[in-house]
Amino acid sequence: MRDPTKLQFRPDPERVTIVPGDLENIIKHSDLLRRMDAVVHLATAWGHPNVDVEATLQLFNLLDGDRCQKILYFSTESILDRHNQPLDIAGRAGTPYIRCKYEMLMRRKEVKLRDRLITLYPTLVFGGAKDRPYSHITTGISEVAKWLPLIRFLKVDGSFHFMHAEDIAQVVAYLLDRPAPSPDLVLGHPAMTVEECVDRVCSFYDKRIYFKIPVPVGLLKAIAVRVGVRLSEWDDHCIEHRHFIHDAVDTETFQLESRFRSIEHLLAEYG
Repeated sequence: MRDPTKLQFRPDPERVTIVPGDLENIIKHSDLLRRMDAVVHLATAWGHPNVDVEATLQLFNLLDGDRCQKILYFSTESILDRHNQPLDIAGRAGTPYIRCKYEMLMRRKEVKLRDRLITLYPTLVFGGAKDRPYSHITTGISEVAKWLPLIRFLKVDGSFHFMHAEDIAQVVAYLLDRPAPSPDLVLGHPAMTVEECVDRVCSFYDKRIYFKIPVPVGLLKAIAVRVGVRLSEWDDHCIEHRHFIHDAVDTETFQLESRFRSIEHLLAEYG
């Protein structure tokens, strides 16, 4: 950790060792890395190639091939198409973070232990608690609830997957001990449409829906221009391709139980 004082809970010192450090200076921890039996790599510098790509490759290549049995590396589903194949526009026009993840995907052949590398692609991630940081999407639930009296009467075409961090942790623990079904795994519960999500949220909050007005793509773009938002090529792509659907795995895939498999469970926890 760059700053261990920011940790919001106290891990069990018998099970967890916190090492102060930074990916940019990963070479300082080469002796420790050579003693690793497995690695779960979630760190990112949010769009800095020298860290997100070069330091990650360096970290992986400092591992001992005679000892390290598995590498679980977190990427993002934004760089994949609906067939779980690399999405070219993500590497060309995505945000700096997305472009870095795409570059890492293209360069993973440089990893010496690539036969042990499993890349995980989370979808929308919920999670957090009083003693844990809330994910970005989780903090938005209360805002959505405020706009529900209006949102319930709008019909927007789109689809998405989601998964709770607790479930992702379960899958990671499972994969550390067992063979993965694929070296590339998108993490998310079965996809749902935006309309289905709104219907279920309204039902949870006991908000009746009397009618729905379809919102065309052209109107979405016009609203963005009207409020002064300049759409990038990536923004435009996401608006035109609103069904973020993939061949995904979740807790049920591995016969694991989940407390957060439905939108209703999330609302009960965070709404």
